[in-house]
Amino acid sequence: MAFARYWTPFGFLALVPLGAWLGGVWSFALAAVLPGALAGFDVLLGEAAFASPPPGPYRLLPWLYIPLQVAAIVWVAILIQRPTTSLVEALGLTASCAAAAGVFGFLAAHEMIHSPDKTEQAAGLLLLAFLLDMQFAISHVQGHHRRAATPDDPTTSRRGESAYAFVIRSVAGQTREAWEFETSRLARAGRAPISLGNRMVLFAIAEAAAIVFMAAIGARALAFFLANAAISIVLLELFNYVAHYGLVRRTGPDGRLEPLSPRHSWNSARWMNNASLFNMGRHSDHHRFSTRPYHALEPLDGASFLPSGYAGVLLLALIPPLFRKVMDPRVDAAMAGAMVTLRGATPVALDSAAGLPQVPRRLSRERPGLEPGAEGATAPETLRQKDRAG
Repeated sequence: MAFARYWTPFGFLALVPLGAWLGGVWSFALAAVLPGALAGFDVLLGEAAFASPPPGPYRLLPWLYIPLQVAAIVWVAILIQRPTTSLVEALGLTASCAAAAGVFGFLAAHEMIHSPDKTEQAAGLLLLAFLLDMQFAISHVQGHHRRAATPDDPTTSRRGESAYAFVIRSVAGQTREAWEFETSRLARAGRAPISLGNRMVLFAIAEAAAIVFMAAIGARALAFFLANAAISIVLLELFNYVAHYGLVRRTGPDGRLEPLSPRHSWNSARWMNNASLFNMGRHSDHHRFSTRPYHALEPLDGASFLPSGYAGVLLLALIPPLFRKVMDPRVDAAMAGAMVTLRGATPVALDSAAGLPQVPRRLSRERPGLEPGAEGATAPETLRQKDRAG
């Protein structure tokens, strides 16, 4: 059955209880296996263009994964609190649980917070509360999808910026952006910023409740919970780092912002990448229709492609000089509108001052590959004007 390929995350998550049962260094099982498995199978299985999906229970995946991930977090916290759990096992379970949450957990929550269904949004928020990153529901949906591939977006990494510098800038920027969005929204309605009408205040209360719940289990459980959240957020930010690295929308001579096009997001056609990561490799189509479910995402003409799946490039990002050697030529080619192959990049003419592809004299007002009425099909005069319009 076609939908079965998307259930890979459950196999990886099962390594957490398996590692706990085997004990000792086996508690590191998922953390040790996951990077190599994702990157390795990307190479072994190669590329694949998934056909239009037949009917199937695709929505069950995030609905089942989220409660299982929350249960895993609580169960591991209880296990680590036991005096019979060794330090090695506590560290291994923390690393493994965080690896699952930071990769599959955040992707499942991401799928749900984009849903127009309030119940699904609540499910996504539940998991985000246990990862202490509920602001993501605001900064990502209201911020990133409006400002992607612009300097105003804290989750768009800049050409030449290291992953380590990006993580710090992105986390701080998203929190600030989410708070500013909520206070501006309330100000337009004539309401006080510090109130229960502010979602950031509600999120802080929910996250504080999760912390108190873990503290009630014990000090070791709380230490695990905080470490699990921190590692998970770093993993999410590493994905964010790769997702739009170096891709920038330009402002034309008329002052209008270039529309977000398929080339402004990094994609992957690797079978393993898309089967295990909720079709994350079809990133451009997600920006085209942000509420489109993961299984219905489509590859787009003119999209920018990574040299491998996301996992391989994410590992490469941990070595900044090597990452730049591989990715910067692809950034330059993508920004010049050239097609980038997996074997190399087409040389392009660069602005001598900025080191970036030359800006065309005229920018199209229609986004390539977009259907009429699609999200982002019409460019705003400026992002800030769109912000003021609400």
